Amino acid sequence: MARRHGRSLLALLIVALVACSGDGSAAPTSASALRPGLSTTTTLAATSSTSTTTSVGSTSTTLTTTNDQPATDIDAEIVVPDGDGPFPAVVLVHGGGWVTGAPSVMRPLARHLNESGFLTVNTRYALSSGRSPGYPQAVDDVACAVRVAAAHPDSDGTVVLIGHSAGAHIGAIVALTGHEYARECPTPGTGLPDRFVGLAGPYDVTRLGLAMQIFFGAGPDEAADLWAAGNPQTLTPANPDLEALIMYGEFDGLVEDRFAFEFFDALESSGATAHLELVEGARHNEMHDPDLVGDLIVTWLDR
Repeated sequence: MARRHGRSLLALLIVALVACSGDGSAAPTSASALRPGLSTTTTLAATSSTSTTTSVGSTSTTLTTTNDQPATDIDAEIVVPDGDGPFPAVVLVHGGGWVTGAPSVMRPLARHLNESGFLTVNTRYALSSGRSPGYPQAVDDVACAVRVAAAHPDSDGTVVLIGHSAGAHIGAIVALTGHEYARECPTPGTGLPDRFVGLAGPYDVTRLGLAMQIFFGAGPDEAADLWAAGNPQTLTPANPDLEALIMYGEFDGLVEDRFAFEFFDALESSGATAHLELVEGARHNEMHDPDLVGDLIVTWLDR
């Protein structure tokens, strides 16, 4: 299997544009295979084909706060299924290379989950720019969304956090150390989800080099503490109770599969309950496509 080492800033900006385009135009690269011995469980693909999904109607609510408190803003599309609640909640975090993207990217997956009986919170977060780094506000925003999801009157209090690409990186920080963020969030709670689903995420910032400087606002030498606090790969001991599904695409082409392998290893070594899943035929910008990952996620959540 060919391995590509390192990523330039240009490559990550390509990740941002491709992940947001959703047109499936990225050319496939060499196939990846599930590493033997990583998981003894049956793959979700083998069981999801027999699962059934009940379609229900839904009502939409958008919760938006003012810009008076930037660290606590939540601008999210909240959709509650029809029927008798309470419902398990899902927070969705879009990709976009930390510099672009919007909840609309995750809307089809949110709709699929909502039709499967989940209350969905499809959230925005602070994007990185040359004038304003994304960290820590982006993490604060997602941690606050987790609190909002848990406290929603139609929620059963449980929260699954799902992130794609850069959103998987940010989501993983929250899944492991969310209790340390969103201290000014107006909604009480821990900020820690019960479960995490990572879709094509880059979980080790040290492998991304200076491309992450726009997210942290400084390089690793100038801001070693920030890079450490924002590196999920080394944060796994902080939440050994986490249940995680780490998914990677066979033909990703942008984020190497070793990010998934090594993060999975770290989660298991820290005592977390983790499952690694190859999505056959999927490219990077297809890893949030409900036709490819929707039933796999629902099957895992229903286990």
